[in-house]
Amino acid sequence: MNPTQNQSTIPGALADLTPADILRCAARYLEIRGWTQGSYYASTEDNPFPPACVAGAIGMAAHGRLITLPCNSGPGRCEARRARKYLTGYLADTGALTIPANDWQGWPTASDWNDRDGQTAENVISTLRDAADTWDWTHATEDDLETYAEHEYSQERLPTRAGFLVWRATR
Repeated sequence: MNPTQNQSTIPGALADLTPADILRCAARYLEIRGWTQGSYYASTEDNPFPPACVAGAIGMAAHGRLITLPCNSGPGRCEARRARKYLTGYLADTGALTIPANDWQGWPTASDWNDRDGQTAENVISTLRDAADTWDWTHATEDDLETYAEHEYSQERLPTRAGFLVWRATR
């Protein structure tokens, strides 16, 4: 058997994916394959890459293939769960989701937000990217921030959040 087959964990670069990476990949998946509401995936018959809801797109980004329950099975389940949990928190922080103070069982999720009446693919995609940017900004290492700041000062510019995100994306 080839050593790349049947890996028990996610190998190489895929192991280093952050929630921001997964959210950006999910946004791109929705742009290319389409968006849906009410279930993880639109009809999967004869389509290995169907339109997906936000959770399905996160699953496709984390697994690289269709998984029936993207946050509960497969080698990318931990990454999918982490990205979905972060997105739900981001939505609560921005006021897009209201989390009841004393109801741990009834918390709405990113899927509930996806399935709201009036929700659009464009809003879901842009929110995924905004959440990814916020992750990158709030989880930037001190070394990255210093390197970016030195780069900006060498160009006689002041460092900014937007500039950091562009700088990080080009790396």
